Amino acid sequence: MPMNAVVAQSGGPTSVINNSVRGVVDALGSSARIGSVYGASMGILGVLRNEFFDLTAQDPEQIRLLAQTPSAGSIGSCRYKLAAKGGVYEEDYARIIEVFKAHDVGCFFYIGGNDSMDTAHRVAGLAKEAGLDLISIGISKTVDNDVGGSLQEDGTFALCDHSPGYGSVARYWAMNVLEANEENKASYTSDPVLIMQAMGRKIGFITASARLGDPGREMPLLIIMPEALSKDDAQANLDFITGKVNETLRQAGRCMIVVTEGANVGDVGVLRDSFGHAQFSASRTTAAHLLMSYLNGVDRADSEGRAQSRLVVPGIARVDVPGTVQRRDISRASSVDLEEAYQVGVHAAELALAGQGGVMSTILRKPGDAYQVEYGEVPLEEVANAERSFPAEWIAQSRTDVTDDFVRWAMPLIGEPLPKMARPKAGGTPDAGLGAYVPEGLR
Repeated sequence: MPMNAVVAQSGGPTSVINNSVRGVVDALGSSARIGSVYGASMGILGVLRNEFFDLTAQDPEQIRLLAQTPSAGSIGSCRYKLAAKGGVYEEDYARIIEVFKAHDVGCFFYIGGNDSMDTAHRVAGLAKEAGLDLISIGISKTVDNDVGGSLQEDGTFALCDHSPGYGSVARYWAMNVLEANEENKASYTSDPVLIMQAMGRKIGFITASARLGDPGREMPLLIIMPEALSKDDAQANLDFITGKVNETLRQAGRCMIVVTEGANVGDVGVLRDSFGHAQFSASRTTAAHLLMSYLNGVDRADSEGRAQSRLVVPGIARVDVPGTVQRRDISRASSVDLEEAYQVGVHAAELALAGQGGVMSTILRKPGDAYQVEYGEVPLEEVANAERSFPAEWIAQSRTDVTDDFVRWAMPLIGEPLPKMARPKAGGTPDAGLGAYVPEGLR
């Protein structure tokens, strides 16, 4: 009798996450050993609530459209933490087994980051204890790129070189920097400083990707990652950044800053989810706004409310804080990321059909100058709750940039070349003997 499969998503979505679902459905659909492939509504919550989509019964066009459908709204996601065995949620474990047995589920696929891999690992152990013949497999996904091992000598990462989702958010930021540079060039006489905030609780991979929009370092761009700052002294960080901003303003007259949401520049009034992770998008304020207020001198306003700017040029610092659009923007999705998200799902299904459970389907980069990957597997216990760090050797000596080694590693992930911007040459007309003039309002 054919067994059924369940695929579910967990944590923050990405622009390409649905293509991993599509990969699982496509690869399992042709096997006589598989009956139905169910999508669990809202991740592990859908399993607990017995709320499923029969994906194999859908119009094939709906499955095809998953390739161009961003975020996780197709079947939903969640941030629900299964407690340790023997904890307060003991009933959850019994319920999972009950639901899987009732639906003849023999394969469980969980798409997500390190916390999701912990859930997949717990489910695998639970099934084994209960005598349920279940293959539990994780599928890597995270825009933060914090799943997997450390940087190796050959320039690749152990366990998981990069996660589906990261290539697209990296392309988003490369494009964002290209466009922001045009904005900053147009308005710097009044708004010389533009601060942009990127996602990232404790890790700077997303922020670092801003450099991909200016690999030749032609823009007055500062990249501020949490790894390059003091973890304890927010005031020292503010003073350091202010110094770097003014140094840039003296040289270029303008400055763009991309700062990680988790950078320590003061108390943002953070909230936390069930896993204990900071939810910066729901905090009282943001790192970008704290930095903007400090540069504009809001904290030392005079008795009439006029701020005393810390900038060495006239004008103000402005802020731009994009939210979840960073991780869901399908219009800027990387073609490389889309393909890899699909193939990592296909590989997960192939592992299940081969009877290999208790692993995460992963992407491994082949060493060398040419970008090539292969799809492998890593034990769930090695990636469950584990977090990689941004390599210290990829942080520039200035502490406000990344190295060329990072650029070489990340550039293939964003897909096609970025668009080129117009660069008309200044001048070309005679001065007609008029001489220099300083506008009255600037004297």
